[in-house]
Amino acid sequence: MAAGGKKAKLIKISVSISFDAGTIASLNLNQLRVFEAVARTGSFSRAAEALSVTQPAVTLQIRQLERDCGVQLFERIRRRPRLTDAGRTLQDYARRIFALVDEAGRHLEGARGLTSGTLRVVTGPTGASYVTDLITAFHRRYPGIHVALSLDVSEGIVQRVVTLTDDIGLLGAEQQHAVLARRPFYGDPLVVIVAPGHAWARRRSVSVRELADAPLIVREAVSTTRRFIEARLGAATRRLRVHMELGSNEAIKRAVALGAGIGIVSREVVRTELTAGTLHALAIRERGFVHPIDLVYHRDRSTSPLIAAVLEVARTVRVPRRTVVS
Repeated sequence: MAAGGKKAKLIKISVSISFDAGTIASLNLNQLRVFEAVARTGSFSRAAEALSVTQPAVTLQIRQLERDCGVQLFERIRRRPRLTDAGRTLQDYARRIFALVDEAGRHLEGARGLTSGTLRVVTGPTGASYVTDLITAFHRRYPGIHVALSLDVSEGIVQRVVTLTDDIGLLGAEQQHAVLARRPFYGDPLVVIVAPGHAWARRRSVSVRELADAPLIVREAVSTTRRFIEARLGAATRRLRVHMELGSNEAIKRAVALGAGIGIVSREVVRTELTAGTLHALAIRERGFVHPIDLVYHRDRSTSPLIAAVLEVARTVRVPRRTVVS
């Protein structure tokens, strides 16, 4: 709802996109925004609320958009809109269009010297500890830029950067995508963790061969850390004894502390437990157990002043007590 109780006036902008196997649809950007809101919320009423307009106005815009496109975008099932195949295709276009509109605004902000705007960063739970150094340094240099940090799993990070939902992400080097550009940022040392009462608790290191026979507690299969561990251990032993698969580092630490098995995690995520003595860490004797983490961004944003500023700041960041990729 706009100030004074009036409904917000929607600005009409026209845009042409290639849609549905080459059909050219002349779309009203305002209709596209209404469509995206309905697709995202799954409700005409919630979309109307999000856009500060009436529900009949939303219904009218969707009907007009379907006439303009010449296809049905929603099926009405039990009074709820469900995207058709054509609707899902258009939703993908809509997300990219609005991200590019937002990016155009960012370029204009860049022309003013990056004095305002938002930097959107996404990382996994482990990367959150490291990215703090980067975003703190960035904020010092560009205090007018608001920084928004989100957490997601590795596949979610890829999706958010590919769809331009976020500007930049932290991702394991082994996680690839055709549209991602990347810059090495740091190396994340992995350690073996055991309970204080474990037979290895008085040792300082362990070999890969010993790990092959140990009951491992690891992250879920989509985790880049899990994939990295499997690649390194699998190459050396050809077999892994995965005892438990857990969805978070906190769950792994708890299970290990209770004596359920051993874990392999980033040293960063167990700093508190090592200091408190509730877990014991061992180094892995063989080389190659430093997980390389990259900064990733959409290749179409390679010339973005905002991305360039982040990468420049990243070159100056020296993460304390951690191995940094040169």
